[in-house]
Amino acid sequence: MDRIDAMRLFLRVADAGSFSKAAADMGIGQPTVSRRIQDLEHRLGAELFQRTTRALNLTEAGQRFYERAGTILAEFEEAEAEVRGLEHEPVGLLRISAANSLARRLIAPQIATFLEKYPHVRCDVISEDSLTDLVEEGVDLAFRLGNLADSRLMAKRMGETQRAVWASPEFLERHGVPQRPEDLSDLPCLIFRQSPQARDWTLTRGKETVTVKVDGRLLASSGEILLQGALDGVGLFYSTDWLVCEEAMGGRLVRVLPDWQGEPMPVHCVWTSGKLRGKAKLFSEHMAECLRFTKPICAEAV
Repeated sequence: MDRIDAMRLFLRVADAGSFSKAAADMGIGQPTVSRRIQDLEHRLGAELFQRTTRALNLTEAGQRFYERAGTILAEFEEAEAEVRGLEHEPVGLLRISAANSLARRLIAPQIATFLEKYPHVRCDVISEDSLTDLVEEGVDLAFRLGNLADSRLMAKRMGETQRAVWASPEFLERHGVPQRPEDLSDLPCLIFRQSPQARDWTLTRGKETVTVKVDGRLLASSGEILLQGALDGVGLFYSTDWLVCEEAMGGRLVRVLPDWQGEPMPVHCVWTSGKLRGKAKLFSEHMAECLRFTKPICAEAV
């Protein structure tokens, strides 16, 4: 096995944290993976992994080699792609992950044009509100909302999307129209349970910033569930513009406190290691072009 293949195998084992998972991902036997890693360690004259019955961890030497090998492999594959023209003619399966709402409202509408542009690519979209394990699921590129927790994942900020407070006309007729941010604390609100600031809604008007503590009877980890709650008049909805756009344009939701903006929500793409490249890089660039969060998507509905 040459050195490039050895580095590629080593990175796969390190990301998977298991010889058996790496073997399954690469379609080879576990004994072969173990033997090739041993050969690599013998060539380097250092142990790369600490092996126990329950875990497989990188040694200090292994961690250093992981960082350098990822960079070297990324540069090699970029050079190879340039020669072969694969950056312009990608081939094969691209596995994408995103939360349900994000996948449905923002990712899915852009897939058809991407597939039309690159006819030899196939897309597999994993849409779920819990965070997908990128290594275990073999995900090439994931899209995540909000501030990212520290991890070994690589990330690129795609932009940010505006947020505001929305409600159904029936809710406002029943409860009255809030005149100032402080009024929100006296009204039932919809709570996104995944957010650490789920009950602290921050609104800004010019140089004024107000944070209001809110509460309500409906909590959910799905934006679509909270959207339905807003449509049914269960509470006020602190939401990104793109999630409520269809309903706002149809008059089923109304902007509350239209002079006040919510905190912008960052949008990131994340991947496992090295530089973003190949099909994943092209799709990231495609989405960045399509999702230019420079103004509220539903500005005309306000």
